[in-house]
Amino acid sequence: MGYSKGGKTMRGGGSFSMDELQMLRDLPAVANVSKDRITYSNAFKQVCVIRYLAGESPTKIFREAGLPPELIGYKRIERSVARWKAAVLKSVSGSSNMSNGEIITELVNLYVHAVTRKEKLDDIAGIANPDKANIGNAPHPLDGANVSGGVYIR
Repeated sequence: MGYSKGGKTMRGGGSFSMDELQMLRDLPAVANVSKDRITYSNAFKQVCVIRYLAGESPTKIFREAGLPPELIGYKRIERSVARWKAAVLKSVSGSSNMSNGEIITELVNLYVHAVTRKEKLDDIAGIANPDKANIGNAPHPLDGANVSGGVYIR
């Protein structure tokens, strides 16, 4: 099954063409891509799992990140999200007794802590970061969010 991107027809599964490789390289969600493998950015994986646990469809999350399932492949998306979710649940202490909302809150707190720590290390090292998140003054990402719902499973 193909889809059209910039007048070119592309398809999911298998190896990526040179045009597809370039399109994928330009996405913030992609850390690295080769002819037959995609490595996603850690930030994308973390946000993906949080949104998934909040009830969003993996396909929707990938599509909104510029990763069309027709190109990436539905099975590749499902396997990636399942693998990331399993890894995240192992990293959250006591997650087997927690609701999805509690797990999401813990993940967001871990993510905020990691970003804040990276910014402090960058400051110490004298690395200028014009895109600094300034998370300490930002509203909590879950303010007003309904995270008590179940996990969307296909």
